[in-house]
Amino acid sequence: MNSHKKIIIAEDNIADVELTKLAFEELELDIEVVHVFDGQQLMELLKTFPLNEVSLILLDLNMPKMGGLDVLKQMYNDPELRKLPVIVFTSSVHESDVHACYEYGANAYVNKPIDINTFHTSIAAIASFWTEINVLPAFNSEVV
Repeated sequence: MNSHKKIIIAEDNIADVELTKLAFEELELDIEVVHVFDGQQLMELLKTFPLNEVSLILLDLNMPKMGGLDVLKQMYNDPELRKLPVIVFTSSVHESDVHACYEYGANAYVNKPIDINTFHTSIAAIASFWTEINVLPAFNSEVV
C-alpha cells in the first residue's frame, strides 16, 4: 500500500475546491488535502514540500498567474517533479488541451463532471487508484 497521503489541489474556483474536498471526506481516506489557488503557488509549494508525501496533484488548466499547462511544462523539465502524478481535472474539452497535457507529462486528463454524483464518482475513482493502489518511485532523498 502506498504511504503517500497528501493530495494537492491547484484550483482557483472555490466551489470546485469545496466539492472536491467534500468528495474526499466522504471517502473517509486517511489523506490530507492541500489547496493552492494557482500554478505559481503550486510551484512555490513544491520547492519546499516533501515530495515523498504527495499521492497526486489535481491540476486545473485555467488559473490566474500561471495556468496548468505552464505548470506541467515546468514539472516536465524537472527530474524530480516529473515523477509526481498529475491529474488534469478541468472543464476544458478542447482536444488541443488534452494533447498538450499528455505531451508535457500529465498522467490523466479528466473533465470535471457537471452532475454532483458523477463528480463524486470521478473523485472516488481517482482517489482509490492514486492513494491506495498506485506505487510511486522514490525521490532522490529516499533512494537507498
